[in-house]
Amino acid sequence: MRIKKSLFLIFHFALLIFFAACSVKTTPIYAVIKTPQIRVADEGFIKEGFGYKKLIIYKAANKPIEITIKNSYICFKNKCIDKATFIHNYISKTYPTDFFDKILNYECIRGFFCKSYKNKILFKDNKKKILIMIKEIK
Repeated sequence: MRIKKSLFLIFHFALLIFFAACSVKTTPIYAVIKTPQIRVADEGFIKEGFGYKKLIIYKAANKPIEITIKNSYICFKNKCIDKATFIHNYISKTYPTDFFDKILNYECIRGFFCKSYKNKILFKDNKKKILIMIKEIK
C-alpha cells in the first residue's frame, strides 16, 4: 500500500515538473528591425520560456531570423555571444547591454525616441538609422 502511494506521488510530481518545465508562452507579432546589420520586416513570434526569450521573424519564403536572448548572451545566426558584444556589433556601441531585454518587454530606453504602448513598441534613432517596431497581433 505504501509503495502505491509513493508511486502515485512520484508520478504526479514528475508530471508537474514536466509541464512546468515545458511551458512556453508564444505571442504572435509583426516586427520591423532596421539597423546597418539587420534588415527584416514581417510577422513572427516571441517565445518566452524559463530564462530566455526568442524573437522569430519570418521573411517572405526565406529562412526565419531568430534572436535568442538569455541571461548574459544573445544567439543570432547560430552564434552565441555576450550581450555587450552583440549590441556593439549589430546595433550600436552607445546602447545599453540590456537593450533587447527592454525592447521585448515593451520598455523605452532613456535618451532615445521611443514610444511604448501595452502591446506595441516603437524605437527610432535617426542618426544611426535604426528603427525597431514590435506589435502584438491579436
